Amino acid sequence: MNHGEAKKFIIITGTPYQSKTMEKSDITRKHQSTCKLIHRGRIADAIVMLRQMIDDSGREYLHEQLKTLQETYAQLLKHSFSDVQDPERDSVYRYLRRTLLELADQLKEVIRVETGKGNIIWLKKEADRQKGAERQEALQILEKLSFDDQLAGLLKDVKVGDTDEMTHRENVLADIFRFIWLSDTYSEEEIKLLETVCDSKSLPWHDKALIVSALTLSLLRYFDVSKFVLLFRFVEGHQSLVWERAMIGLFIGFLKYNDRYTLYPVLEEKTLALQSFPHIEQHIEAILVQYARSRGTEKVKKKWEEEILPAMMKMRPRIEEKLDLNNIFSDSPEEEKNPDWETVFEDAPDLLNKLQELTEMQMDGMDVFISAFSRLKHFPFFREISNWFLPFYSENPVIRPAVKDPDNGTDLTPLVEKLENTYFMCNSDKYSFCLNLGLVPEQQKSMMMNMLNAEMENISELEKDQDLLGGLARAKSIYTQYFQDLYRFYKLHPWRKEFDDIFDMELDLYETSFVKHLASDGKIIRNIAELLFDKQFYEDALKVFLFILEKDKSNIELFEKIAFCYEKSGDFSRAYDEYLKADLIETGRLWIVKKMARCCKILNRWDEALDYYRQAEKMDPDDMHTQASIGQCLIHLTKYEEALDYYFKVEVLAPENHKIRRPLAWCSFLLGKFDTARDYLERLLTSEPDNYYDLLNIGHVLWCQGNPMEAFQMYTKSILAWKSIREFETSFNEDRKHLASHGIPELDMDLMLDYLKLKIRSRHKKSN
Repeated sequence: MNHGEAKKFIIITGTPYQSKTMEKSDITRKHQSTCKLIHRGRIADAIVMLRQMIDDSGREYLHEQLKTLQETYAQLLKHSFSDVQDPERDSVYRYLRRTLLELADQLKEVIRVETGKGNIIWLKKEADRQKGAERQEALQILEKLSFDDQLAGLLKDVKVGDTDEMTHRENVLADIFRFIWLSDTYSEEEIKLLETVCDSKSLPWHDKALIVSALTLSLLRYFDVSKFVLLFRFVEGHQSLVWERAMIGLFIGFLKYNDRYTLYPVLEEKTLALQSFPHIEQHIEAILVQYARSRGTEKVKKKWEEEILPAMMKMRPRIEEKLDLNNIFSDSPEEEKNPDWETVFEDAPDLLNKLQELTEMQMDGMDVFISAFSRLKHFPFFREISNWFLPFYSENPVIRPAVKDPDNGTDLTPLVEKLENTYFMCNSDKYSFCLNLGLVPEQQKSMMMNMLNAEMENISELEKDQDLLGGLARAKSIYTQYFQDLYRFYKLHPWRKEFDDIFDMELDLYETSFVKHLASDGKIIRNIAELLFDKQFYEDALKVFLFILEKDKSNIELFEKIAFCYEKSGDFSRAYDEYLKADLIETGRLWIVKKMARCCKILNRWDEALDYYRQAEKMDPDDMHTQASIGQCLIHLTKYEEALDYYFKVEVLAPENHKIRRPLAWCSFLLGKFDTARDYLERLLTSEPDNYYDLLNIGHVLWCQGNPMEAFQMYTKSILAWKSIREFETSFNEDRKHLASHGIPELDMDLMLDYLKLKIRSRHKKSN
């Protein structure tokens, strides 16, 4: 099998290259640790790590380079503490850190390619193996691209062949894409050629857009400052449908490499030059909007459920779980946002203009589209990575067979031409749609043509609205489409696990230097914070709100939202402090009072929580949630008679809520009202017969009523429902003081526990 056939085989089959392996996580961890040391100024430690990486790589000759850098650092240290001031010290230090980082990148890639496995590694190895010939071939193609008079012969000579075979034109573009993507760094000659391609007047926009995507993917794979500079050049060229993709490439690139921003003065220089770009702040805001919308909140929810909530539960007394006091009502208004916040965007027309309806349709429909089109990403067309980023254009030969029947069937060309010019569907899905048309029977194709033409006409009318024809609005739609294309690639591509998902990056959006330099307007910054807040990225939103607070300490809403962010991040102590500040600005607001009460409750400050709930009760006497919360506080404060009165009140107001019976039963039991307690527990067990706490509690009641064997039976059921005698014993022992207060001797309790253990063990032996 020759090289061309081998390359085609890996693309089509997806068969990974097998080699001796080193875990990707180990390589990544070493690289990240080294980079962190460099960024923190711990250069000596970083040099030790780099020496280990060189040993891992087997590239012994790199020890000489590292030794030279170490000697440079030694001289810098020596001069730093001498009487002679070196004016070049800072520049040398920056150069040193930059060079060490680049060496770390080089070693990571060497080790990854040498010892790793996977489809991309295989392609990279093949590219490196054929580096001379293929690189020269790609350079020749790029050189031809730089001459407009040769362009037609190279890229416009379209040959339509078998639908399973790529045309010569698509082959050329795919090769160029792989060359750009898989190159770690670019030579001076290559950079000049790419600059010429960027400036070309005849190269079609869709080819330039594809090259921009290759540059972006390459930058995310391997840092090279020249890739940033080239993306800046494409932005500066301001060619529609091209520069917007380059802007997103810069945005994502700086999110990933923000810590290197200050090490390369050219990056700040190029960024500052963009400040004169028309409406640059609105463009940055639009990109942030679309990126945040594209990111799911699954990760945020996962962190809440797996980290914050378990930590909260550890703080809670077991009585909370036993009586399920926090879940008496299915909804919890204490956790809701302030309804007054709904007006926050009234002064932000950019977020609520006519484009908003279309944008919401596109982004909210993203999951719907993914569901509809995910099964249509298995066409041979999508086996080539570059095609996931290929802009949709009606002349593309790959869709010709599906669009126009050679036997004079239905011609869908008019429909496809309309599809090209609309923004309601991303490029990737447009190709899926058109390729699927080739599988549709002729009769259905004709019906589809008539139906979709009507829909496309309606969409075209919407897009002709003058607000949507403006440059900024058009760019927003392109940002949306491109993020959707990226989202599909990172979520649906068969090799997706081999890529670092840009939508799962740990990041600080506003702390990114690129964003801060280009979005300094107060309204834009506030919109960024509100967007992050709305999308439940509370820790990210908190940082921006705190930045805004430094300039405005009188805005009550800022304190409220900062407090809410702390609360949702699990820091209830700080949340309480911020709610208290908001209350000092405007005292007696019901929502804030309830929030302070909730924080105190979670922090086990039950006296304070009760005081706040008493205040809330005066403001809204008929609120059942407040009544139940007062009862909860009173139970913790062992004021059971008073707690019982509050829970009785809730029962009267909400008789259908069976959960209220649990604290009613418990308070009745503690007060010696055994018949009442038993009645409530029996009703609870009718609907939840396997609730181990209810079984335990009714066992207590029966024993105190003088029925120890009935109690024994209920305790046995509780253990079986719990499936853990240890958990049962822990809870039983916590209740000893209550049993003792009703006359059950300690000895009897010990004997009951042993009797239960023997019974359960005997039962277990018989079942085996």
